[in-house]
Amino acid sequence: MKNYLPNIKSFVITVKSLINSLYKLVGLEGIVWISALIYLATYSNYNQNHFTICPLSNLGIDNCPGCGLGRSVSMVLHGQFLHSFDFHWLGIPALIIILFRIFKLIRNNFNHYFKPINKGANHA
Repeated sequence: MKNYLPNIKSFVITVKSLINSLYKLVGLEGIVWISALIYLATYSNYNQNHFTICPLSNLGIDNCPGCGLGRSVSMVLHGQFLHSFDFHWLGIPALIIILFRIFKLIRNNFNHYFKPINKGANHA
């Protein structure tokens, strides 16, 4: 068991370093969006009735404007575009907006944290 302990410690240090770099690159908002997309990409129970916190759905209103959006994005991530429209017609635009937001977070934070030290200096 003692032989594995240095490997586990180095693995933990590597994971902490990666998480810190990811946090610097996208911030907390980006981590939340990326985690949500990973969850939706691995979500597979589309037709199963599930617990919801939607107040309109809990009141018995069937046509909630937001219900089905997560399942719609999940279907897009699985490549089932036509079924995505069955759950919610804004699934594809929502995914595009989320990906664009993640891209903007990466671009802004990359320029802030990882800019070169001698930007604009002539090196001959």
